[in-house]
Amino acid sequence: MIHGVYIGVLIVAAVFVLVGNRRSREWLASMKTAIILLAIIAAFSMAGVLIGQNLPTEAYVERHGAALGGFIARSGLSDVFGAWYFLVIVAALMLSVVVCSGSRLARITRTAKRARLAKLGSLVTHLAIAVVMAGGLVTALSGFRYPAERFLSAGDEMLVAEGGFTVRVDAARTEFNEEGKLSEYVSEVTVIEDDHEMFSRRIEVNEPLVHNGVGLYQFEMLPSATSVKEVKLGVMVLADGGEGFPVEVAVPPGEDVEVPGSDLTVKVLEFLGHFTYDIERGTAELASVWHDNPAVLVQVAREGEILGEKWIFASFPAHGGDDLPCRLILLDYWPDHDNALTRFEIASQPGTPLLFGGFAAMSLGLMLTFWTRRPRQAAERQAATGGAGGGPGDRDTE
Repeated sequence: MIHGVYIGVLIVAAVFVLVGNRRSREWLASMKTAIILLAIIAAFSMAGVLIGQNLPTEAYVERHGAALGGFIARSGLSDVFGAWYFLVIVAALMLSVVVCSGSRLARITRTAKRARLAKLGSLVTHLAIAVVMAGGLVTALSGFRYPAERFLSAGDEMLVAEGGFTVRVDAARTEFNEEGKLSEYVSEVTVIEDDHEMFSRRIEVNEPLVHNGVGLYQFEMLPSATSVKEVKLGVMVLADGGEGFPVEVAVPPGEDVEVPGSDLTVKVLEFLGHFTYDIERGTAELASVWHDNPAVLVQVAREGEILGEKWIFASFPAHGGDDLPCRLILLDYWPDHDNALTRFEIASQPGTPLLFGGFAAMSLGLMLTFWTRRPRQAAERQAATGGAGGGPGDRDTE
C-alpha cells in the first residue's frame, strides 16, 4: 500500500514536469534547483548516518530521550533512505537532470562535430546519473531486504515465499586460512521447487544465490550450538588427604581420556552453547544458538566402571566433589566451525539492471568527454601560439 502511494506521487510529479507549464520546467532545469536538491539529499544522508538506521524504537529513546527518540521513529528518520520524502526529493533531482539534459540536446545539434561529441559525452554522463538514481528508486519502491528469522543447520529447510522455492542447507562451515585467520563463510544449499531438487549452489559472503528474482545472501554464521571440536578440562582428584593438584586434560567429544596421575577417565557426552535447565522435566536444554552460557556433560569412570555424570559450566567453573571422586572445571573449548549454523538475508533488487546500465553509460559519457577534450585543448594551444595563422617568424618578414 505504501509503495503504491510512492509510485503515485512519482507519476504525478513526472506528469507535472512533462506536460506542466514552462516555468516549472525552467525551475527544474536550473543549476540552482539541482544544487538545492543535492544539499537537501546530503543533509538527510548525514542525518541518517549520525542517527543510525533501522534500530528498534527503544534504542532511539535511550540515545536521544523520549521526545526526540519518538519523533525520529515516527518521522521516518530511522529509515531515512526509504522515507517517502527522501525518495520524492531524489525523484525530483532525477527529473531535474532529465529536463536539463533535454534542453541541452537541442543546442548540441547546432555545434561542430568534435565539440558536439564532447557535449554529447557530457549529456550521456548526466543522463546516466539519472538512470542510476532511477535504479535506486525502483529498488527502494518495489524491492526488499530482510534477514531470515532463524539459523539453519545441515538438513534444515527454509521457504522463500517471495521466490516460490524452498532452500535446503546441505552444509555450513567457517573456513580458515593456513595462519588460522577467518577466510570465508560457506553455505552449500539445494533449491527445491514443487518437491523437485532444481540445483545446488555454494553461497559465500559476496556470492549470493539468485533465483526467480530473489537473492539469498550470506548474512551470519555461528559455530555449532550442540557440538565442539575439543574441550579443555581442569581435573582435581580427591583423596583422603584432600584435593590433589589440578591437571589439564584435552578431551575430544565421545572419547575416554585418562586423567594423568590417577585411575580415572573422563568423557564429554554432550555440549550446549547456551545451557538452560527445565525443572519440571528435569532435563537440560538448548536455550538459544548463541554461546552465552556454554556447558558440557562429563562422564567420570574408573577402570571401565561409570562413577557418574555432571554438567559443568563456563560461567560457574567448579563442579563435582559431592558424588564424584574429582572436581571438574571447564577451562576452555574449541567450537565446531565445520558444522556451523547459517543465516541468510533475503533480498530483491529490481533496480540493479538500471544501476549497472547507468554506470556503463556514465563510463561511456566520460570517455567521450575526455577523448574529445584533448584534441580541442591542443588546437586551442596551437591557436594561442600562432599556429596555422602564422607565427613570430611571419611577423618579422612583414
